[in-house]
Amino acid sequence: MSNVIKAPIVTARTGKKTIAVQRYVLDDPSCADDRQREMEAIAAAKEEAAELRRQAEQYYETVREQLVREQEQWRHEKERLMQEARTQGYEDGYAAGRDEALSERREWIEQARRLAERANDEFYAQLESAAETMLEVALKAAERIIGTTLESDRTAFLPLVRQVLHEVRRQTEVSVYVHPDCYETVAGQRELLKSVFPHHVELFIYPDDTLPEYGCLVETPFGRIDAGVDMQLERLREALSRRLKEGMSPELAGAS
Repeated sequence: MSNVIKAPIVTARTGKKTIAVQRYVLDDPSCADDRQREMEAIAAAKEEAAELRRQAEQYYETVREQLVREQEQWRHEKERLMQEARTQGYEDGYAAGRDEALSERREWIEQARRLAERANDEFYAQLESAAETMLEVALKAAERIIGTTLESDRTAFLPLVRQVLHEVRRQTEVSVYVHPDCYETVAGQRELLKSVFPHHVELFIYPDDTLPEYGCLVETPFGRIDAGVDMQLERLREALSRRLKEGMSPELAGAS
């Protein structure tokens, strides 16, 4: 997963004010391969978006050329009808031919407009569907990577906890709540976690079975911070979505 992920504001359980975590940085060098897989997934998504954009531009160029050809045909047909009416010498016939040609032209323009609108709607629908599919694939890959890493080594959870504590390092009393399955791992590193603070701190670590397996809740006198893995994945989803849109033209990004 990305080595920089923003976490959202989470409502306090006890009515206390909520503090926003700005950044989480997972410093474990073993995550290098995971970050590489994430970047490859993002690159593939951008390439797919670029290909879809190229196809759209090619399609619209084809439609434009067809419109030019049809307009040229209409111009020749109009001249023919006008010449035919003049040759006959009947004003009524000339007017009728002109009106008929104008009516046919208006009908053709309306048909072309409907065709372009339908093609436009179908294209954007396909583009949005493809982008969502790529996003879900990348996110599922990240979930598998994170899950496999934590299952094989629960200490990989500690950098996340350390980063959250770094955000509240100016506090003198901090409580950390984790799932019971992670409690022993986190509590066993209490002194290491306390080293994040530049001063003496009362650091309490509690098990909380209401949290998800890799959930983490940090509480200070000023509020609570939800910094679990689920929140990290949600931030990853938002980051991937933004990067996908960066691979599109402004028009396509605005339509999705």
